[in-house]
Amino acid sequence: MTSSNNDFYNAALDAFKTGRLELAMQAAEDALVEDAKDVEAWQLYIFILNALGRTDDAKQAGGKLRELGVPEVDLICMEAVEAMTAGDAGKAVELYHAAIGLRPDRVELLGSLALAILETGQGESAIAAARQGVDLASEDGQAHYILGRILRLCGRMDEALVALSRAVALDPGLMMAVYELGMVLVAADRLEEAAVNFETFLGAHPGHESATQALDAIRARMSQVTRTF
Repeated sequence: MTSSNNDFYNAALDAFKTGRLELAMQAAEDALVEDAKDVEAWQLYIFILNALGRTDDAKQAGGKLRELGVPEVDLICMEAVEAMTAGDAGKAVELYHAAIGLRPDRVELLGSLALAILETGQGESAIAAARQGVDLASEDGQAHYILGRILRLCGRMDEALVALSRAVALDPGLMMAVYELGMVLVAADRLEEAAVNFETFLGAHPGHESATQALDAIRARMSQVTRTF
């Protein structure tokens, strides 16, 4: 992978994680123009296509991956993503279990499994799967982020605060962890700290709608407190 292609891929991945799908698509296409045999770029491209609802295009791109000789575990993961996009979280869970059976050492598979389980409404099982990922890679910020996100969505804010703080400490550039930590800090009424998190996030992603709204709401609350005194 060339350095320019790596930049395109990283830009696409960052945009995809923060919900800016059109920007992610453009960057992924640029990555593939630079290197049409870049397996990771093709995988990300397919994720983006599915997220945009372009399932037929995603299937065609999946054919290209098979031509490139992608390992079976990665093809199974692509099927799991397609299942999630189609709203069949149960099938995705089955597929991620199959992928983990082939590669139990890949911590990101446990994170994906945990998020899929959460979509089936089994919060405690999702937390357990995410904790397995942390146990497998205790210094992986992404693993702690996924655990923290699931804990927050399950309403376990104190534990989420610990996990997300650890994620940001391990990887300060992991902006989705910074965002999620901001959400937990708001719930804990730690508004000044939350504001710093959203300001940091917006520094990396200017104009992000939900982060901007969150920061505006925090500032409004802080202003009300100031006026009270």
